[in-house]
Amino acid sequence: MSRTARQLAAVVAVLIGVLALGTGIASAHATFQSSTPSDGASLPSAPKEVSVTFSENVSAVSGGLSVLNRDGKGVDDGTSHVNNGRTLVTGITDSLPDGTYVATYRVLSADGHPVSGSFLFGVGSGAVDANARPTSSGDRLWEIIGDIARAIMYLSALVAAGVAFFLAFIHDQADDRWRLVPFIRIGSFLAVVGAVGIVMSQAALLTGNGAGAITDTKVLRDVLTENLGWSLAMLMIGLAAVHLSTDITKKVVAQSLALYGGLVVTVSFAVWGHASELTPTALSLVADAVHVTAAALWLGGIVGLLMVLRIRSASTVRSTALIIGRFSRMAFWTVLALAIAGLTLTLTGSNASLQSLFTTTWGQLVLAKIGLTLIIVIIAAWNQRTLVPSLTAPVEDDPALPVRWATLLRTVRAEALLLVVIVGLTAVLANTPPARYAATAKSERVAISQRVDTGQVELTVDPAVAGSNRVEVRYTDRTGQTINVANSMSIEFSQPTAGVAPITRQVLASEPGVFVIDGNELSVAGTWTVTVAVRTGDFSEQRTSFEVPVRR
Repeated sequence: MSRTARQLAAVVAVLIGVLALGTGIASAHATFQSSTPSDGASLPSAPKEVSVTFSENVSAVSGGLSVLNRDGKGVDDGTSHVNNGRTLVTGITDSLPDGTYVATYRVLSADGHPVSGSFLFGVGSGAVDANARPTSSGDRLWEIIGDIARAIMYLSALVAAGVAFFLAFIHDQADDRWRLVPFIRIGSFLAVVGAVGIVMSQAALLTGNGAGAITDTKVLRDVLTENLGWSLAMLMIGLAAVHLSTDITKKVVAQSLALYGGLVVTVSFAVWGHASELTPTALSLVADAVHVTAAALWLGGIVGLLMVLRIRSASTVRSTALIIGRFSRMAFWTVLALAIAGLTLTLTGSNASLQSLFTTTWGQLVLAKIGLTLIIVIIAAWNQRTLVPSLTAPVEDDPALPVRWATLLRTVRAEALLLVVIVGLTAVLANTPPARYAATAKSERVAISQRVDTGQVELTVDPAVAGSNRVEVRYTDRTGQTINVANSMSIEFSQPTAGVAPITRQVLASEPGVFVIDGNELSVAGTWTVTVAVRTGDFSEQRTSFEVPVRR
């Protein structure tokens, strides 16, 4: 393997390492809000249809909603469709016999990410059998594969486009330019590999059929007819142009291919993802395109300059001064564009909520990106104000010149590594719901407390919106200190006005006196009765009921 290939492989390895640390925090973008019947509900008679409502618009391509009995046989009529953009509905074939049924859904959210899940309901007087819930499938593996493929595609495509621009506009066209061309060609190849990985993961997640889904032409058509298809088509065209720019001898044509091909590459990333769903849409799309373009120029420029400094020596500083000067000027405008576009995306993604930047995963990732970018800016500013002037206008026979040259090489290498980490964080951000959604949900949090014989019971429901919720029960004494009342307890959820029979869950203590359950029990809007029961002795039980408003 050549040195260039080894260096690119090392960069990709660093990126994958960043993703491996971040994949656990990624989550779907359209979230489950409610279902009819609700998760765990027991119905006196069979429903005529089953539905699921999500937090944003979805489409049922190669997936949809299916209902199975305990034997795994479908009991829906196969007419799964979306109503009003956010509600997935399917009809039931016949009157269902008493028993437990499993409803599973697979949809595509409006920003192009697959969403899947399941819920249980029962027919008849018997309790719903929680053991009927399907075990975890291979979806998590395909989510990780999709994250890694997306990161490889981002990094490789940005390097290819950025280095092509560097060769066309910043390099002095010396013979060592051919040492940089492999970055464009290998980067283009890896970007295509990443694109294939994304298509495979999308197909697998939309159908639940694993790698075999990619052999189904209908599934591939469904995957590629969404914005992802347009995005990848633009990406391939742009990569072909930047690849071709290295083979053209006529300078004007080569520069045109590098410039416009690179723009097509960077704009392709704005077509599919968060920016298409943030409002105002036009502003978000433009900001995203500018942000990615600036990142490509900076990353490609850093890679190009790093290679030039490695190939050449301090004795060639006069001939290299032109490259360093051009890069410095480009870096200034690139940083300015990154700052403006990044601030715009942060504001639209968080609804201008400063608090959400500190309290949500999306916001914390953005702050990490900002922090790393500031470090790079500080390094770049020091280079431009101190090192670059001393190298572009050197004193004859200056004994410190090799030292300054080596220092510049080290600082540029540090910038390149930090940029790789930033691209990794960006790939994780692309699969993390923007803070604006979390901030909205956070405002609905409900906290209620009641006095009991042992002191006080505190119930917290977050976000108290129909769908998935975190329910926490905390027992404290009269001084407010948590007390250990039992190792387990039961929580009962009911909403008689909506025909929801009691849903009972046994919960183990997460810490002494604290019980937490995360689930979709509160999947219907309205006022729920939540009853917590804990045994305080061999022959005594303490029951406490709360009325909890759950919004749609």
